[in-house]
Amino acid sequence: FTIDTTKAKTPRRNEQVEEAMGFFCNRMNGWLAQLKRHFTTKLQPIISKIHNPAIPPPSHPEQLHDLCSAEDLFRPILPLLEEKDGETTNGDTQELILDGGQNTDAPESISTLSLPSGGSIDQNQESRVLSAKDTVQLLNAQVKSIDTKIQSLEQSYPPSSEAELFSILDATIFLLLDHTEHLCVQYQHAIGYLEKMLEKQLVAAIGKRVTNDDLEEFVRFHNAKFLTIPPRPFCHAIGRPNRFPYGVLSIESKGDSDNTTPIETMLRPVQMSTPLEVPLNAATTLQLTGNTYLHGWMHQRSERGGTNKSFQLSARARQFSSFMLVIGTMAGPNKLNPKDAIILQNKDEVLIPLLLEEIPSAKEFKDAIESLSPEQQRFAKSFRGMQLESSVFGVAVIQIKPQLEALLGLPEDSLAKEIKLTEDLMELFVEYQVPSDLLSYDDLAGTPASASASEKVDSVRENVKAVLDVIEGTKEKQLEEKTMVADMAIASGVTAMLSPDQQLQMGINRYDIVEEASADINFRSSGALARESKKKKSKARRKAAPSPMPPPPPAGAAPPAPKPVMLSAAIPLAQQNIPAPPTEVAKPLSNAEGKGQSPDSEAFSESDVLPSQAVDFTSIPKKLDSTIEKFDKDSTLRSTKLKTKDTWSRKRQPDLLTKPDTKTLWAKDVKSESNKAYDLLDAISRSGSLPIAYSDLHVVVCVTHCFEKDVMATVVEDNVNPIEKLEMSTLLLGSAIHGATPMELIAEGSDRVRFQSSFPVMLEAEESVDC
Repeated sequence: FTIDTTKAKTPRRNEQVEEAMGFFCNRMNGWLAQLKRHFTTKLQPIISKIHNPAIPPPSHPEQLHDLCSAEDLFRPILPLLEEKDGETTNGDTQELILDGGQNTDAPESISTLSLPSGGSIDQNQESRVLSAKDTVQLLNAQVKSIDTKIQSLEQSYPPSSEAELFSILDATIFLLLDHTEHLCVQYQHAIGYLEKMLEKQLVAAIGKRVTNDDLEEFVRFHNAKFLTIPPRPFCHAIGRPNRFPYGVLSIESKGDSDNTTPIETMLRPVQMSTPLEVPLNAATTLQLTGNTYLHGWMHQRSERGGTNKSFQLSARARQFSSFMLVIGTMAGPNKLNPKDAIILQNKDEVLIPLLLEEIPSAKEFKDAIESLSPEQQRFAKSFRGMQLESSVFGVAVIQIKPQLEALLGLPEDSLAKEIKLTEDLMELFVEYQVPSDLLSYDDLAGTPASASASEKVDSVRENVKAVLDVIEGTKEKQLEEKTMVADMAIASGVTAMLSPDQQLQMGINRYDIVEEASADINFRSSGALARESKKKKSKARRKAAPSPMPPPPPAGAAPPAPKPVMLSAAIPLAQQNIPAPPTEVAKPLSNAEGKGQSPDSEAFSESDVLPSQAVDFTSIPKKLDSTIEKFDKDSTLRSTKLKTKDTWSRKRQPDLLTKPDTKTLWAKDVKSESNKAYDLLDAISRSGSLPIAYSDLHVVVCVTHCFEKDVMATVVEDNVNPIEKLEMSTLLLGSAIHGATPMELIAEGSDRVRFQSSFPVMLEAEESVDC
């Protein structure tokens, strides 16, 4: 028995040992179990008819497990190794001589055994296995223990010459079967002990058991020195250049301890040749002319022993700041298909869980469709191509305040300190969908040509105040109409069917109804308008104070004649004994289009990245898939599609006097927030006619490196260095993101030499491309 060391992973994980384990632990062990069941089950009914079951004889099968157990026999299969001192062993044949010849009933094979030549065992002087002499001593100890056990069985079982159903010969056979079964288990444990010993040595050398989290932390540290363009945390500030940011956008990983850490991605700014198109509906398509960033995310996981990590898209807005998120997938080089959107303002924080959907590797895909018909293969290839193209995740961040300046015809940065005006504009656009033409600065013929920024802002402020006054007047008018309708309904004789006592019990103060309707309407208006409306209502209530009650009639006087019910605006409804119907809330105004001009966008550049050029984002997964198929022979690298869950979480502070509370946004809530964001986008872009300059597009291409086992098992059992595997996967992803060769992405020359020796196939392919 020899192991082919050129193909072996470890002393345990190789073809020869696997075959031996399959034979001893599966086939032979099963055969031994069948023979033992023959003694313990099939012969049981026969003996029960001969002997009294209440008093089983010593030869009863139920006592075989106790009397004929091989538990105390010596097993010579031990994981023992020794260091050679340079002496060579002779080539004489070592014979195994037993002293158990007194047992004539014992099988002949037990008393006569021989061992092959010691020279054949110790041909390799560097071998660490035991010598032939030591092996003979171990086997002698085994046979001696067997002979002693058989002698003890002779006292309980009759000899075979007496023709008993269970004799010493049957007991000896059962003993040897049980002993052989123990040897099979001992062989499995001995082989496993060698593998466990390697793991203990590795733990002793490192000082701890390396987990997947430890490997991920090491890869972060290692990539910072290994790559010329190291990955960066996906955590980006939202705002104008050289200004305090409006908020933060990040993709975070969350472990079992609830600690969040931003993921690291390979970042490359991309100069778009044409504006990015975001279709909101059949009539409106946004045009984003801001910055674009391409991210490559190298995700790793283990199918066995890995930690349960979740990922989430986190966005947080600062106080008196606002922006919008549009989430979807890339549908072309300059098109983003939106799936969800949301508005964030005034310390809002949104957590959007992400799902990672892995696509089978190219090798797994080819193996799966190999037996399909040509038509089925073409269908599978077409569908896989669609899967790869739709796996590019996109997040667009749109700044609201700069776009409002462009929409209203204001100079850049003119609304930076206009907090109240900005909030009023947001309310008018979001809640009431007021047309932008009613609010924008009008450059009329009579106005000065060189109006200052403050004059333009004042003009917009006056327009906003005029629209708010119209809305407030409309609210009061609708409130008066609803009150009049209630009075007319009461005057129609509703109370004619009720007695005076019932009218007193069912009466409701009309001012309570009016006040509830006013509070409901003022809830949607600005704070200043709400306070002004309350003052007006307070004055009206003081004017409408009820008059004093008339004195009671003298005793014995006849009751006055009944009078028809009259409505009085000065007397509350409760005193008139007349119920009032519920009120309704006024509906917001309809939307309309406007015109404006977009500010110039500022270019973004970084000195530590490769030159930017036009990129078709949907073609990157296909190119990466073909590269992975060429170099990843183990099918461990898979393209991954990012998707958002339907359930989000939002932390919001309703006002400055209350603490923030967290609310779960279900699917219908997410749909409502998306519609609200789409309406605002339609308004500030004039239905797509006004480009949006201050925007950031983050495109994420994700691949997952899948390990079948945890870190320690990968190193010990598979004899694989996971760091080198992750290096190759990182270089393949980096070459697709940055458009460079893997060797150009390696920073140190020593790492290049090491990588060339570890992965020569990649170097040969690179040289052939250069030629």
